Order: sequence, then structure tokens, then C-alpha cells
Amino acid sequence: MVTISRAARCWAVKELARRAGVSHEFFKAWTVEISRDATIIHLQPGTAKQILFRNLSNDKNGDDLASSNFRTARARWMSYPEEPIRSAIPDLIVPFCERAEDGLHSLFWQATANRIECFADLPASTLFALCRVEEAQRQHLDVHSRFAASMSVAARDGFIHRPVVDEWGLAFAQAIKVLVPGWRPKRRRLRAKISHDIDEVGLRAGLWHIKRNGNGAPSARTGWMVLPFDLRHAIKLSLEHRDPLRGATQLLQAVAPSQPSCLGLVLAVVHATQERGLDSAVYWKASRLGPFDSGYDPRDGRIRKVIHWLREHGVENGVHPGYGTFGCPQELQAELQILRSVLGTEQLGGRQHYLRWCPETWIDWESCGLAYDSTVGYADQVGFRAGTCVPYRPWLLSLDREARLLEIPLLAMDTCLLESMRLRGDELLNAVGRLIHMCRVVGGVFTFLCHNTTLRDASFVREYERILDMLVPSDRFDWQSSLSNEWV
Repeated sequence: MVTISRAARCWAVKELARRAGVSHEFFKAWTVEISRDATIIHLQPGTAKQILFRNLSNDKNGDDLASSNFRTARARWMSYPEEPIRSAIPDLIVPFCERAEDGLHSLFWQATANRIECFADLPASTLFALCRVEEAQRQHLDVHSRFAASMSVAARDGFIHRPVVDEWGLAFAQAIKVLVPGWRPKRRRLRAKISHDIDEVGLRAGLWHIKRNGNGAPSARTGWMVLPFDLRHAIKLSLEHRDPLRGATQLLQAVAPSQPSCLGLVLAVVHATQERGLDSAVYWKASRLGPFDSGYDPRDGRIRKVIHWLREHGVENGVHPGYGTFGCPQELQAELQILRSVLGTEQLGGRQHYLRWCPETWIDWESCGLAYDSTVGYADQVGFRAGTCVPYRPWLLSLDREARLLEIPLLAMDTCLLESMRLRGDELLNAVGRLIHMCRVVGGVFTFLCHNTTLRDASFVREYERILDMLVPSDRFDWQSSLSNEWV
């Protein structure tokens, strides 16, 4: 059951304001009045200017959000937006409404000279979407205990490809400008965050490369050797010539001889982003060997060398907790202790293995002192699981407060495109291109997960390159600043 507290409503209003381009200073001047029937925002002290949202009725407030009691409404803009918004967002879609609208009404309309009203409870819909309330009861799950895209309201009603919460922010900005004509929203440019889950490195926990002396007896562990190495030549082999395995062999010589090829592909997949000036993050595992975990040890010297090389070249290293950490904070903490011994004690973020996630995962990650999560995306469909591409600090409904970690929603994953959706070539690129375009329109962060081992598929290399090319130009996403100052 879901009860919306006053604090949660105020948080949702803040998230709408951020997406509308409202500055922190302007937002602090607002007063939010909450009654049984309405949420009213008083925009300017000493004036009667206000925006009113009609609250959900109390008998709907705690219902199952996946039930037939809720509808998805379609509405018109208050006034036609300029391009490219007008073409990308022809109408506005609002789930979790008490009745379905036919799209003939404006989401916002001017009731009086000083008051604009909204027929939907946008604060409630914002809270439900960003906090994934429809997933909280966990009644319908796949074989990996995940809430699949096919189970969502967004898939049911055909808007999984739309960042609807961010779109509401643009509509909200229109309403504010009508009441405060001199106000201009802050606009964000497209930003990108490419990440790589390192599920496999070709090593198993406890296995080391042993150097033997002349009589065959083991001596010391093999020391590190830096061989003559032409990095540009390796990248050319790996990417331009569509020969990632041959390129990886060259890349391996940057760190040590006799390394497994998929560890070298970590460097190959990262360099494709670096060549284009894009951010990249590498998420490492410390899980035991199991049916869904390869069981490598990040403390292995060869892996440490790669981690050090990435750090020296400005690549973020993060965490990728194993299959068994989902719903098990003790196991999560144990793996993080190992990873911190290798990665350091600075702020770390990452993603759950197999995208095994539920709203309680935020609490587990926060309790372990992690800075951000980037798991909120689907394994069976690309799109906007939380209805947004703007990172945010989620509201923890069970604790009735804002989280101390950042959520960076995941929009697309290589294995989802290739295996679940079975897309290749132009179909794959068009699906990703539509997501990038929507992120560009609303000023969000496009996130893409490419596993290092996917580069073993030579035909995917060109597709990966073209995805990265579509992101140029884009700004880098500074998650540290966003964590400390959500209005950045």
C-alpha cells in the first residue's frame, strides 16, 4: 500500500521543478500548500500567482498501481512548443490517473489571471514513476526475480520509449512562463555516460599465472612487464578494422604478457569512448563462482594492473555486485569490502549484476555507503524504466525521505538489444538513436551499457562505434557534482 506524505509530495514538486529548468533560488521562493484535494504551488511571495494540481482521491491513494483502478491519460500542450520538442513530443502522456482522457484537453490550463490548473495529480505520478511504486509489491517477476518491461504500465500503454516525467517538466515550464513572463528556464545539453560491466575476465578466483624456474618448481609470481606498445595501432586493429580480438592482444601488452583476451577487451571498449571524448566507467565484480557469476578475484595482480591503468587514464572504476547480493545486504557488504581494497575508499557507484533490482536495493546500497546506482533499466527492452533520463536522488517510500545516493537510470544495454530484442544493423541503431534524440530534446543523460566481452562479436563493433558517434557532441556527466548539488 502506498501513502503519499506531505514530504513526498514536496519532493515530487522539486523533481518537476528541476526538469522544468527552475533554478534553486527560484524554487526556494515557492510555497507548497497541500490540502486533501489539491497541491498548490505559490510561485512568488506577495502575489496570488499559483499552479494547482488536483490530488488523487483518498480511496485511490493506496491502491495497487498496476490494477485497473488507474488509467493513462493523454493531453495537449498548453501552447505548441518549438522544435525539436514539438515533433518529438506531440502530446503528453500521464499514467496513474483516475480516468483516461481522450487527448482533447490541455494538461495545464489558465483558470484565472493568476491561477493555472492541472487536471492530473502530477506530483503523485512523478513519485510513482521515479520511485517505481508499481514494482514495490513484487507480485509478477521473471526467473531472475526481476520486474520485466513487459510487466510495466509503460509497456502496456505504449510509452516505454518516452521520458514522460521529463516531458511533464517541459509542460510545467510553459505554465510557469504564463504566470511569470520574465522567467526563462535553464536548459541542459545532452550528456552521456557509457559504462561497462566486467562479468568475465578469463580468470577464476584463486588462479594465478605462476612463473616456474628451470627445474619446474614454482618461484615467485610473475612480475609486471611493460612491452613496447603502440596504443593507436591497437585501437585501429580493434575498432577500425573490426578485429577486436586481435586488437585486444595488442592491448594486453600494455599491462602484462599472457593475459586472457577478454581482460584486454576492457581496454578496447574503453578506448572507443576516449577517442570521442566521452566519459566511461568500468564496473568490477568480487563475487564467488556460481551459476551466474564467473567468480574472478579483483585482487589478482593482472586485474589490479588494468584498474591502475584505467585510473591513470581518467577512467572511472566502480562496482558490479554479484547475482547473490540482490536482497542480501550482508553479501553486498562483503563483496564491497573486497572491491574497496582494490578500488580505494573514494566514492563509488555501479550496477547490480543481471539488473537484479527493486526499490529496496536503494536502501541496501545507501547503507553500504555507495554514491550512485545505475541499475534502473530493463533487461528485456530499452527505454525509460523510471520515465526519466535526468539523474535524481530517489525518495525512499518506506523511510519517507530522500536517499543519499544518486540514481542514474540505464536506458540501453548491448545484450538487451542483441539477445532480448534481437536487433542488428539499422534496426539496432534506429532504436538507440531514438533514445538519444529524446535525451537531447529534454536535456537528459543518455546511458549505455556495453560489456567488454560483446566486442568478441566483430559485427557489433561497427554498431558500437556508430552509437558512440551519435553522442558527439555531448557534454560529460559529472555525477559527483550532481550528487552534492542536485541542481547542477
